[in-house]
Amino acid sequence: MSSPVVPLAVVTGGSGAIGSAVVRGFAGAGHRVAVLDRDPLPAELAARAGVKHYVCELAEADSVDRAVDVVTREETELRFVVGIAGGAIDDEVAAQKNGELPAVAAFRASVEENLMAQYVPLRALLPRLARASGDRAVVLVSSINALAGFGLPAYSAAKAGLIGLMHALTGPLGAAGIRINVVAPGTIPTPKTDAFWGSAATQDLLRYSALGHAGTPDQVAAAVLALCTALSHVTGHVLVVDGGQLVHRPLQ
Repeated sequence: MSSPVVPLAVVTGGSGAIGSAVVRGFAGAGHRVAVLDRDPLPAELAARAGVKHYVCELAEADSVDRAVDVVTREETELRFVVGIAGGAIDDEVAAQKNGELPAVAAFRASVEENLMAQYVPLRALLPRLARASGDRAVVLVSSINALAGFGLPAYSAAKAGLIGLMHALTGPLGAAGIRINVVAPGTIPTPKTDAFWGSAATQDLLRYSALGHAGTPDQVAAAVLALCTALSHVTGHVLVVDGGQLVHRPLQ
């Protein structure tokens, strides 16, 4: 008698603060997790049973294809694809601090980092996802920058592109029984954001939070897991996880 197949979640960009939280969430729920990322996993995740790391450059099709071939070579049931890769880049942050638009090269680099690095793995994985059975889902992690003006034009445009990608794919994937949604986090303090802006600037953004405090990577991960594993009739949706930053305006 064959043993039941353990569902597989592929997480791109799973080495960062939010990505690591998503990986922990899937692993804690009993899923196998394949992480595609050029950066190493935190030690506690690298040593965890059922979690495997595959090094690749997420915006490069050949590199991703090689990793995906290895990931899907084993007998498994691919059920979930989560795209988290991305983040503001140094040159654009510096330009904003100087009151300038990012250079063309910086704009292009941010689109590569935040849009192409999610599209390329998704394109490689969708044929495998289509061959699987049961409830299957894709979640792309965007940002409230895609929905309101918080600066960083290249980053914001790329993150908005993920929402456009979701809208374009909702119908075609739905016909194959695959759901696709976007999570748009607000301000989530991480070592990377603090290094870019400083903790004081991060706290200033939180004046816009209706709840009055920052979100955490675990709270974003909970939204990702809910869209993948619990909200089985939700597709084509942007779930904002921002403590009310978009809708709340501080008293003057």
